[in-house]
Amino acid sequence: MCSIDMINQQFVKGTIRLASEQQSKRWTMRRELLSPRYTTQWRDTPRILC
Repeated sequence: MCSIDMINQQFVKGTIRLASEQQSKRWTMRRELLSPRYTTQWRDTPRILC
């Protein structure tokens, strides 16, 4: 806890926090990169090559 407090004092409050803390901002998907036909066209689905 001391290390977390020192880092947060050096930088911005909330830079490091515990995973059990509740997030203040709800997560939302970035929709600006979403295809308008993402559920209907197979060619619009992204491919991952390994």
